[in-house]
Amino acid sequence: MTPHKLLPRAAAAAGALLLGATLSVPAWADADEAETDTDEGVESADEVDSDDPNTLVVGTSQSIETWNPFQQTYVIEHQFRQITYEPLVRLSAEDYTPEPGLAEDWEASEDGLTWTFELREDAYWHDGEQFTAEDVVYTYHIMREDPDISARNAPTNELIADVRAEDDFTVVFELNFPDIGIEASDQVIVPKHIWEEHEGAWGEYDNDDFPIVGIGPFQASEFSVDSYIRYTANEDYFRGAPGFDELVFQYYTEPDTSIAALEAGEVDLIGGLNEQQIRRLEGIEHVTTNTAPDRRWFAMRFNHGPQTRDGEEFGNLREAVTDPAVRQAIHHALDREELIERVRGGFGDPATSIVPNVFTNIWWEPSDDIRVDFDLDAANTLLDEAGYEWADGADFRTTPDGEPLELRIAVDAGNTERENTSLFIQEWLAEIGIDLERVITEDVEDLFLNGDVEMSFTGWGIQPNPVYNLNRQSCGQLPVEPGDGGTDTYYCNEDFDALIAESQQELDEDRSVELFHELQETLYTDNVMIFLWYPHVMEAYNNVKITDVTTQPEDEGMIMGQSGPWAYWSAQPTGETFGGVSTGVLIGTGVVVIVAAGVVVAVLVKRKKTAEDRE
Repeated sequence: MTPHKLLPRAAAAAGALLLGATLSVPAWADADEAETDTDEGVESADEVDSDDPNTLVVGTSQSIETWNPFQQTYVIEHQFRQITYEPLVRLSAEDYTPEPGLAEDWEASEDGLTWTFELREDAYWHDGEQFTAEDVVYTYHIMREDPDISARNAPTNELIADVRAEDDFTVVFELNFPDIGIEASDQVIVPKHIWEEHEGAWGEYDNDDFPIVGIGPFQASEFSVDSYIRYTANEDYFRGAPGFDELVFQYYTEPDTSIAALEAGEVDLIGGLNEQQIRRLEGIEHVTTNTAPDRRWFAMRFNHGPQTRDGEEFGNLREAVTDPAVRQAIHHALDREELIERVRGGFGDPATSIVPNVFTNIWWEPSDDIRVDFDLDAANTLLDEAGYEWADGADFRTTPDGEPLELRIAVDAGNTERENTSLFIQEWLAEIGIDLERVITEDVEDLFLNGDVEMSFTGWGIQPNPVYNLNRQSCGQLPVEPGDGGTDTYYCNEDFDALIAESQQELDEDRSVELFHELQETLYTDNVMIFLWYPHVMEAYNNVKITDVTTQPEDEGMIMGQSGPWAYWSAQPTGETFGGVSTGVLIGTGVVVIVAAGVVVAVLVKRKKTAEDRE
């Protein structure tokens, strides 16, 4: 039996989900962003004046869990940081290269251990206080001294020996070892005069005293839980005032509602669309759609064996997954192109590494001699040679110890994209004699880290320097006690760790790129994870109301989810608005069109809270 004879069952399941969900098109929140439950959210934009041509209304289905920038994880929180605060150095909208942020200029000593940043003198906090070097020093003081925040920033704290203000506008970082990553750190700076009021308790500080004092192009001025977040323009922003007077993130619980709202002119920008939704919006005169490569990756990760840093093993892992031959066989059994086409409607690129292909300078792809292609015969041969026998008439193989070859994959409940992906994988693994149990759960992370499943899905947004995500695969991220730690996979390879350290200390650009390539190759050949795809963002905006939207990168880039405030800051109001049929009517119209068309392509991605896609 070929896998493609089996695929219709998975496809049928996907199709059933599609048809069954026609009236509630998948939650549209960014297809690769961490999300929060929005079941209690509002379904209308009644509290937002979308008719105001100077108010930019952005649809979202995420909630902010904390306003403390040191504690944030999710993408909606990432956007808060990007428009409210500033780091010393920004990543450019043009091509992610470093450009001045709060620092106008900077230089490293010859040995790479001392970095001097010259700060701009024209930056003021939202309450009018002057920004100075003391704000930078105090930000890193918080990162070192607060136990919770310090743990989250352990690599940074290991790197930085001292931060001091030479004068009001000069700050010096002394490093314990050279690290090129200090230049492109996206650590935002917070105002000392606000945060020192919470000395010693920064991790417990909610930072929810509105309006929140930052320094970016917009100030968070009002918030209603699961309803909206209102930002007002910072007219004194050092790059110049943003085009819109207000920026409002409006919550929608139903994806159809937000799409219909865009059609009706009630919301101006939405993202996280799937293929069906973007097709629905294409051709609407006042709507511009945008699809572009994302700075994210999506993978199936293997559990390499739960253990503490002291080597204490725990959990209930099935040992077959720790056999390199089994992981290599599984790698051969996954067809990335088929998954992208059938699960994402073609909106993505096959992935090979932890660095998305938008970062062309350090992205790595395997050479022909190590490339693992979809090949079920090769997978079966690997298992045969490793002693996994397949008795005549049996549905599945047995391990060399005579146990059934059974594995488990935890799948996020309610995430249709992941559920459909797991169906395909289950059927491909059956073709090579592996009995894969799908564990549909809301506790994926706990099951994986407790060692109760062998596989799960994961995905991250990446910065141009991927050291944070590389470190998550290092021995240093193993837990001190079961249940803590920052590891993604329990992978522990001292050679890999040494490469990470060398990559961060290498100041020669060419050699640094070589080291990043070696790191990516190690993850690939050791099958730490199987990287499945680099998603494409799918978003749309009201071109009657908005113009001059900056994308990142400049050519064929994204609008939402940028590293920086570029799109929201640069967007200009045309002075016009678009009004029309009510949202409710448009919802009904859209549904009729969808049903009548008999759309059967694909993928409906119903997304709820997913702790695996993070920033």
